[in-house]
Amino acid sequence: MDRRARAAGHVTSDTTTSPSAARLSVMIGLLLVTLCSWPRYQLGGYDTHSGLLVMVALGLVVVIIAYWRRMTEKQRHLLPTRLKWLAMSFVVGGMVMATWHYGLASARAEWATVLSHGATAGLLLHAISTGWRARR
Repeated sequence: MDRRARAAGHVTSDTTTSPSAARLSVMIGLLLVTLCSWPRYQLGGYDTHSGLLVMVALGLVVVIIAYWRRMTEKQRHLLPTRLKWLAMSFVVGGMVMATWHYGLASARAEWATVLSHGATAGLLLHAISTGWRARR
């Protein structure tokens, strides 16, 4: 470790020096949010936005594959646990947004909007909790 980093109190670990399962799970979550947002724009007639979302999704797939190939075996074994947490976060985000849109909000939202917002809330929950876990 670099002397300046030690003096500043920075600690490097396996997750800060090499590709980590936590980061990959956030990237996969971003891909899922992109895919969950696609119906909203498609149903709304926003063809340009839909096309851009497809391009973003394809770019994310390329980055995810490249990142996976750089990961260590140790980090690859941690990925299933991170993906389970991502899935639970998406479910909680979906439930929160469904409750908000269908129970508390004055105007009803379409299912595609609730799906998009729920996926976004789930990814935020996952990313924030992953960051908190890394700081401990």
